[in-house]
Amino acid sequence: MFEITTIAAAQASGGESMLFTIGYLVLIFAFMYFVMIRPQKKKQKEVESMQNSVKIGDTVLTTGGMYGKVVDIMNNTLVLELGMNKGIRVPMVRSAVASVGEPNMSLVKEETKEDAK
Repeated sequence: MFEITTIAAAQASGGESMLFTIGYLVLIFAFMYFVMIRPQKKKQKEVESMQNSVKIGDTVLTTGGMYGKVVDIMNNTLVLELGMNKGIRVPMVRSAVASVGEPNMSLVKEETKEDAK
């Protein structure tokens, strides 16, 4: 009789530890979702909306680091005008746009901490 109750108690505690382990794994996955996956998806949606809002006449920065002016849009392809002579036109996919905005062409030297002393 004593052996049966001991075995039943051991099985009950084994089931509880299994339930604890599953709960712990669910908790870890939920933490990873809210810390890593959710912010990444939010940022990806913002980038996609920025890329879809590009219109003719905008100055864009490409993922290759070049600035260009959008002169034509065909489906998923943008035609960019690069360079100062306005003669270079390059077709580029919409997903190659990193940001929209004018380049900072000022010649102001940034002051470092050593120069300030």
